[in-house]
Amino acid sequence: MNIDSKIKQELENESAEIDKILSEENEGLISMLQTSIKGGMKRWFIFINIITIIITIGLVYCGYQFFTQPLDSQIYWGVLTILCLQLQIGTKQWIYNEMGRSSVIREVKRVELALAELASKKSH
Repeated sequence: MNIDSKIKQELENESAEIDKILSEENEGLISMLQTSIKGGMKRWFIFINIITIIITIGLVYCGYQFFTQPLDSQIYWGVLTILCLQLQIGTKQWIYNEMGRSSVIREVKRVELALAELASKKSH
C-alpha cells in the first residue's frame, strides 16, 4: 500500500467520524437552554430569566394601560411600554449570548478531547 492510498484511507476514516459527530449534534433551543442552566453561571441565568418574565408581565400591563387610558396619560404609559420593551430586549440578548457562550465552550472542550485522543493514538 503506497502513501497516497494510506492518506486517502485515513481522511475517509476521519470524515466518517466527523459526519457521525455532526449527525448527533441536533441541538434545539430547548436543549441549549437546558445546558445553559447546567453551566457555571446557573444562578445568573435563572435570575435573568425570572427578571425577563417580570418585565414581560410589566410590558403587557403597560401596553394594556396605554390603550385603555385617556389621551392625556397615554404618553406616560407609552414611554413605560417602550422602556419595558427595551429592558426585555436587553435581558433576552444576554440570555442568547450566554447560550452561545456555553455552546462555544462545549465545542472547544470537544476539540480538546479529540486532540488529546489523536495525540495518544499517534504516540502509540
